[in-house]
Amino acid sequence: MQAGAERALNRLMTALAGASVLFGQGMLETGITFDIPTLLVDDEVIDYVLRMLAGFKVDATTLCTDMIKEVGPFGTYLAEMDTMEHLGELSTYRLMNRENYDMWVRSGKPDLYEQARERAKEILATHKQKNPLSPAQVKAIRDILVEAEEELGVADFWKGKEDKRFIDNNLF
Repeated sequence: MQAGAERALNRLMTALAGASVLFGQGMLETGITFDIPTLLVDDEVIDYVLRMLAGFKVDATTLCTDMIKEVGPFGTYLAEMDTMEHLGELSTYRLMNRENYDMWVRSGKPDLYEQARERAKEILATHKQKNPLSPAQVKAIRDILVEAEEELGVADFWKGKEDKRFIDNNLF
């Protein structure tokens, strides 16, 4: 829990200081470890920080002045549709759970890290990366690697494992 709070506050403080680049998404242990689910959580935190920095529209519609007159000083605004609509503009989390405790328990007590892990698996299983390099460029890079391996005397390592040599064998 502390690590998550520190990560969120670090991003907020960095952004409030005016930095145009936030660094360290997905990194743990001062950058020694990279974790994809943590990257997804960091992305959600940064999205929220950037929305806060963008400011809020303040006018009669967002202030809900008509609703305030209608509900009055002793009414509750939380159950009003206007409140829910405007709250939804700020609560667009994909991973973080915004349910109250009872609803969270009924939904199986979803864990943020597990949800991020499952989302990462889904992305990795379904995303189709288009190679930004042409087949000729890929071949040129591979030729350089092969030549360097031969010069270093490590070319034999790949004998019988050619299909595992380059991870993008199926891109073209």
